[in-house]
Amino acid sequence: MASPIQKIERMKIDPEVQKQQETDQLLSALLDNKEAILSLIDIVDKLQDRGILDLLNALFGQGDKVLAIAARELNKPGISNTLDHTMNLAQMVGNLEVQKLKGLIDHVNAGIDEAEKQVNSGEKTSLFDLIKVLKDPDVNRAVTALVGFLKGAGKIQGAE
Repeated sequence: MASPIQKIERMKIDPEVQKQQETDQLLSALLDNKEAILSLIDIVDKLQDRGILDLLNALFGQGDKVLAIAARELNKPGISNTLDHTMNLAQMVGNLEVQKLKGLIDHVNAGIDEAEKQVNSGEKTSLFDLIKVLKDPDVNRAVTALVGFLKGAGKIQGAE
């Protein structure tokens, strides 16, 4: 019967041969990804030209100090309130129905154009003119929309 193997010796690769193999692998990878590497070099060159690499290098070198300053500044009452309000505004904008808002904005813009014409005409509106203008279908439609808006806003307010 054969005796069991007690010791396994790894083959030693000549450092020069290993270095040559790794160099060949690296060159092969570079050639396989030539376009990507050239694009990356172009980007790094542009970052260097604009001084961004120097800025990033300094930032990473002083990272703890920069983070401490940023944390201290962000904890100031005015800044934290601003960030809080910004987040609330972003949530509010996210709740808007954009298609409905677009139609409403078109109507508001048309109303602004008409208001500008009226202001530039220099005419004054009497109480009688105000009552008479309610018979105009366009005005009546706008007043009805405004009353509907006020009802809807009041329902939300009353529900809270």
